[in-house]
Amino acid sequence: MEGHKVAILIVNYNMPERTDALVEHVSCCVKWPHALVVIDNGSDLVSPSKYTNLWLPENRQTTGGWLAGLRFADSLDDDFFAYWFLITSAEFPDGDRDPLSPMAQWLVDEPDAVGVHPALTEDSTTAWTHLISQNGNMKPRRTWMIDNIASLWRADWFNENDRFDPELKYAWGIDLETCFKARQQGRSLWVDERSLIKKVTNIGYLMERMHMKADTRGQLAGQNMADVLSERYGANWWDRMLKEDVNDEWR
Repeated sequence: MEGHKVAILIVNYNMPERTDALVEHVSCCVKWPHALVVIDNGSDLVSPSKYTNLWLPENRQTTGGWLAGLRFADSLDDDFFAYWFLITSAEFPDGDRDPLSPMAQWLVDEPDAVGVHPALTEDSTTAWTHLISQNGNMKPRRTWMIDNIASLWRADWFNENDRFDPELKYAWGIDLETCFKARQQGRSLWVDERSLIKKVTNIGYLMERMHMKADTRGQLAGQNMADVLSERYGANWWDRMLKEDVNDEWR
């Protein structure tokens, strides 16, 4: 573990209860050396998380919040081995289980690996069903793409590849593009079945904390993703993101 500290970044916008639950699980159960960066993204309906250590004056959306958190991490007196991004739609289902240590150790042991994600519980809501846990497979399995529900990225590679694109402000497409870059470079991506995360899609919208409907944000995020990625990768960007440099065994 020595020399392999992880920065854990959580962006909160009006979801302090779920932010606090993530922080408390990490503080209780994660044994791997880490620093917590809890970013309040301009919460304006409820108070920020009590664990906040970076306050933004207005909502910069998910990508802007994470990039601000990365700059804050840069200011700390640490040379981080990896970054772990957590969203408030995520929750840990496993009592006192340590979800980070197995994934971080995998990055240490597998130099080709640049991204690892916990397996999703079977009751998670997600479009990326390849991330859902495969019963009985208690080891990491290679995949073609990981979501940013609870993604762990190797810091040196992530920084060399420009982190997340700020133009993809709603965070749709940053996962596709980052994984696309990894595949193009022959680096590997993994789902770790030894760690679990549950995703509750649109919970902030169901709690009426987001100042818009989920469908509205989906339309805005989808259009933003299409505009940015089509300009960069061409009209066939979607097929490229899903198929280029993908081995069928990884699905």
